[in-house]
Amino acid sequence: MVYELKFADVGEGVHEGEVLEIYVKVGDAVKVEQELLEVHTEKVTTDITSPVAGTVAEILCEVGETIEVGNVLFKIDTDGASGDGSDEPAGTTGNQVPKEADPSLFKPSTPDSSSRRKRRKRGESAPQQVAPQQIVNQKVLAAPAVRNRARQMDVDLQYVKGSGPAGRITQTDLENYTPGQVAAPARKAIKRTTQLVPGSETRIPLKGTRKTIARAMRHSKDTAAHYTYFEEVDMTALEKLRNSLKPHMEERGIRITYVALVMKCLVPALRKFPMLNGMLDETSNEIILRDYYNIGISVDTEDGLVVPVVKHVEQKSIWEIADEVIDLAGRAREGKLKMDDITGGTFTITSIGNIGGVMATPIIKTPESGILGLMKAKLRPVVINEKTNPEIAIRKMMYLSLSLDHRIVDGAVGARFINELISYMENPALMWIVDE
Repeated sequence: MVYELKFADVGEGVHEGEVLEIYVKVGDAVKVEQELLEVHTEKVTTDITSPVAGTVAEILCEVGETIEVGNVLFKIDTDGASGDGSDEPAGTTGNQVPKEADPSLFKPSTPDSSSRRKRRKRGESAPQQVAPQQIVNQKVLAAPAVRNRARQMDVDLQYVKGSGPAGRITQTDLENYTPGQVAAPARKAIKRTTQLVPGSETRIPLKGTRKTIARAMRHSKDTAAHYTYFEEVDMTALEKLRNSLKPHMEERGIRITYVALVMKCLVPALRKFPMLNGMLDETSNEIILRDYYNIGISVDTEDGLVVPVVKHVEQKSIWEIADEVIDLAGRAREGKLKMDDITGGTFTITSIGNIGGVMATPIIKTPESGILGLMKAKLRPVVINEKTNPEIAIRKMMYLSLSLDHRIVDGAVGARFINELISYMENPALMWIVDE
């Protein structure tokens, strides 16, 4: 029997993907759940695994090719399979047919498979270990703070024994980890560089993440009626809060950022002006207002802009938000985001303050109705106590760029929203007394 493995429809608007790497060749024996190829979809980079065991009879795709949902990728001969090589697809019995749309066929790259791929690409042999490695956690249980700290230490958590409930790895377990236990080699992103020859032209195919970005930005500009509102905010109080939280955060292995604090300030402002957390359903001609706050954060990666989402910000403490922001940003840069990490947003923050800039006009991430740009915070002379005792002082000031969809958010509403947001950013103590 020959089984045809097709590119499955995993939903969330994924219609096509780009083949990044193929791990097997014709004639290879494969097992159930074995990784066959790596594909970059419109949302994430994933591994496609085999739902059956057998022998690769034919490969109908190639590296660099754009594949569409429904395309046959592999033909696998299941005759004579045994053991793990049972010819029944994973999760099926008798004559049941595997579900081509089963998202379980798409597995995020694991640390081990990632390092294998890089060794294969470079033709390297496995690195020498100080001592034999032993995987003690097939499924790692650890808090985002622990995972973030492990990345900083270049430690693969599969090799760390957890002392918490159900084998959960704690900060103490990680800090007590010794080189004798041998961490897997550090995983570094493969930098893609383009060499330009003087006096020549270089053509770069528009594909992968860049193609996805181009399509999404064009769709946003073609549908949402963009307008951008600028204002400035005094960051003195927020910076003071950040500095006071820093040592307590660092004790927990968490790094606090302006983005996390602004995210917390956004919730009461969005709650007061729900149109900015809403969306326009063009099929039903309805404005949908959401009473939950899933805030996306734009992350600059080597492959382009990615927007992971912190879900239900209104239910989380500043500790949890800061931890999740760092975790999502880290996994975005490593290409390890899952589909759920990048979908379901209701509002987005984009920050380029670490690079510079005075103002910008961010493009809305449709179908959301707004995106807030955070510019670089700079020391500037400003007038303070304007109504009582005006004087000039040096303050750390930041420009805000708020782009909105004018189809559902009027200019005056956007201005009032920014004023509300600024009131929390300049008086962050208000966040703890606002009525939820």
